Amino acid sequence: MHQPYVLIHQARPSHQILLHQACNAQRIFDVRITLDLADLDACLARERKVDLLILDHALALAGGVALLNRIQHNPSPRALLFTGHRSSRRPDLAKEARRRGLWVLADLPWPLPVQRWQQAIQRIQTVTSPTHAQ
Repeated sequence: MHQPYVLIHQARPSHQILLHQACNAQRIFDVRITLDLADLDACLARERKVDLLILDHALALAGGVALLNRIQHNPSPRALLFTGHRSSRRPDLAKEARRRGLWVLADLPWPLPVQRWQQAIQRIQTVTSPTHAQ
């Protein structure tokens, strides 16, 4: 099976580690954790297409909407997955991404609901499979 390329960008390092381990548990080993927004932008600017970008709702405080604007005009990533809890004080990044026509694979709270996580990962594995019709 094709290995999707996954980028993880989270506000908390502990969440980055948990998500990386959760990817590995689903047999996705091509995973990179970004250090900051500059590192994320550099990864997205590379020629290699990102299949899944996992973002934290807490990023709205650090320019989450601006990040969605950059993603909207970039051929990468293929899909987004949001984690964490929405706040009434911040924009709902998943809703905003959908409004912009981006594919939001899932919007998952903490703690991570295992069954919904597995379903989301299986969907990205299916659409990135070489046998999947584009």
